[in-house]
Amino acid sequence: MNPTELYSLFSAKEQTLLVATEAARLKDLSEDELDELLTMVRRERNKYSKLYRRQSSASVAAASSRAGTSTSNQRTRRKAEIFEDTLARVSRALSVAARASANELKRERLQAARDAKGNPRARTGGEPIGTTAASGVTTRDIGRVAKSATASPSRRASSKAQGARRQARSDSR
Repeated sequence: MNPTELYSLFSAKEQTLLVATEAARLKDLSEDELDELLTMVRRERNKYSKLYRRQSSASVAAASSRAGTSTSNQRTRRKAEIFEDTLARVSRALSVAARASANELKRERLQAARDAKGNPRARTGGEPIGTTAASGVTTRDIGRVAKSATASPSRRASSKAQGARRQARSDSR
């Protein structure tokens, strides 16, 4: 879009909005600011798209034909197109900012997990893992079951099927 088009087509408020969406300015904005800007641009795009459709519909009804109706509201169509391009630009910038933010949060989470792994007290909040409790059982053993005591998948499936058969027999009475 050339500068003369900017001044001839748009109001001062719309010009300010379009200038705020230049690539250099988008880089300085936070994710929340980009989200607000995206909302404003989307509103303007919707406004001009709806206006264009209404104008086209009215001119078709008035002319009883679609033949020459597209030339009557070119200005509105151009505004809608410009705001559509602007919306895409802001949306891309927002996705880049969101991805960067997500990567930063992931990095922080992983670092916190690494720090906690190095310090046993950070995980449990109490005594380090492996120390003996009053009962003589180490804290590592709490909640663990011997390997032989666990049922195999086929045994669990058999028990489940047996229970289902028992329930079906009871339901059929």
